[in-house]
Amino acid sequence: MSPGIQSADELMIAGRYVEFPVPNAAADAFFDMTDFSDFRHDDSGLPHGRLSPKERLADEFCYWLSLPFHWAAQVFRNGSDILRVLDILKLRPLPAGLVGLNHPWVTGICPETGEPIWFSNVIYRSEPNDHPGSASDETVLLANGRFMAQRVRQSAVVPEIPLGPARRMPHCINYMHGSSHYNSGLVILNDIPDAFRHINDPRFRREIRRFVAEEQREVLFLLRNRDYCPREYAYLSCCMRTHFRWFCNPNGPQERVLWGNAAPFPAANLITGHWSDDVYALRRPGGSDKVVRPPIETSQYFQDDDYAQGRDHAAWPEKALAWANYYRVKLRGRKGGMFFVDRRKVYADQISSRHARGLYDEDRAQF
Repeated sequence: MSPGIQSADELMIAGRYVEFPVPNAAADAFFDMTDFSDFRHDDSGLPHGRLSPKERLADEFCYWLSLPFHWAAQVFRNGSDILRVLDILKLRPLPAGLVGLNHPWVTGICPETGEPIWFSNVIYRSEPNDHPGSASDETVLLANGRFMAQRVRQSAVVPEIPLGPARRMPHCINYMHGSSHYNSGLVILNDIPDAFRHINDPRFRREIRRFVAEEQREVLFLLRNRDYCPREYAYLSCCMRTHFRWFCNPNGPQERVLWGNAAPFPAANLITGHWSDDVYALRRPGGSDKVVRPPIETSQYFQDDDYAQGRDHAAWPEKALAWANYYRVKLRGRKGGMFFVDRRKVYADQISSRHARGLYDEDRAQF
């Protein structure tokens, strides 16, 4: 951690990021993974990877045909995840100490390589642009990875840290952060328009689905640019929810968007449900070792085409879904978008501090 930043929480609260030092071996392997100059032409005369008019028409047709089925499947998928969380939160709550302070979920260090795991789990990254607000990929990976690892650390301490300023979340939620940052496939993109172009490319979505089916993992999208419009970010998350059958949380450094929470950089996670395999395994003997999955064989995915040929904006169903969720969260009042904990209790100190300064208690982004 760079001088002056004592924790990932302070990094997020400071509203800025710093350039983190990167181990040489991890950085070398990471930057060798993509050759951005490899942009060829095929026999049709179109740039390699460009969608043909026929492909675009077929994708448009499939979008409208599959939309109600994806939304319906997402209701059942998300409902199943909610029941699992309630089980390990209320019915059979997980205790502190299921992982130790030297566990890879806490340190982020891969036992096989001795390096941060996040560089080894990047399954796709777009070509970085020259926007002055964009951070380096190293900074994005280390900031988000260490931020989430710090959450797990809060539940690795025994005796347990009481709920409050030092530990906001229940242990089960903190353990879910471990599965998310350590075992997920990571996708690094520039900004929201770049993310739209990828999500709306049918070949990109096919690779995401193939990755989830073969690896049985979650997918975490990271953006290099921290400067974004909250409403467009909400549209992006609902674009993902419309194309896939999985829920998506738009986390980030600005005011909270829909059901999202704080993160040093925009981090939208597709919740495929495989987090439960890891978290439930912690209950079993030797479970803390079994949940440390090996690095992903990233050379198996996203090797053929340019995957950014979709539209760079939201369609009206995605906007409608975002607005419906916006008002649903708004109706919850001061509970906000924190579904499994009472924000009024776990953030009581911050709420009191804001009131003492004459500030309104509102952490949700206003559309």
